[in-house]
Amino acid sequence: MIVTRDDVFTVVCEILTPTGHNNSKVGTGMFVTSTNGKGESRGWIVTASHVAKETSDDTRIVIQAKDGKAQELPLPLFGPVSTWRHHEVADISAFPVLFSPINCQFTHERFYPIDHVMLEKRTVSRDFELTCIGFPNGLDTSGMFSPFTFRSYASSSYVTLSRADTHTECDFFCLENPSVGGYSGCPVFDLGYSFDGLVRKTKEQTWCLGFMHGTMSDNTDGKIAMVTPAYYLADLVRFD
Repeated sequence: MIVTRDDVFTVVCEILTPTGHNNSKVGTGMFVTSTNGKGESRGWIVTASHVAKETSDDTRIVIQAKDGKAQELPLPLFGPVSTWRHHEVADISAFPVLFSPINCQFTHERFYPIDHVMLEKRTVSRDFELTCIGFPNGLDTSGMFSPFTFRSYASSSYVTLSRADTHTECDFFCLENPSVGGYSGCPVFDLGYSFDGLVRKTKEQTWCLGFMHGTMSDNTDGKIAMVTPAYYLADLVRFD
């Protein structure tokens, strides 16, 4: 399956948690679906743990409606906030969606299949362009609404680094460019094609390779994005 940038816009959502005084904490989530050996399907909202752990009953899931405007949905519409699954090591969490006639009318055809998520520990190629899709700086949800993309290349293979939120170690891969606040938890895609001059090269599969953790910086103003590898998600999307 080759998915265009326009197609993958539909599988992301903004996660907006009010903190008072007209302020909110913002992150990006992704709708994912998994299937077990019995053919049973389950839906998930996947994001960074440091985003998920801030959510509450007041959190809103914001999607782009068919008319291009923001559609705000309360997180409890998808299930109890207490059911988040947080990874013990990595900055990644998964929320099991309890499908209902109400939320299905908003989520139809918005779920990205788990078999297009890189759950194997496979080196990320530095040769192919990667696309991050999310909501930088808490985009205004009144009126027209759209996710943003930025493109980059992997600047490393897997490296063990300290998480910015917990200062504990886990594996990441890094991008050549920094991230922006609000992109936390956003999916990082290899959309399956690249350009060599005017020649377009297409691969057989589109992959979600990871989820944005944040930006690593130092006192020289050097900045690179840190991405949580998608293989950590396999520990969370179990049928149990």
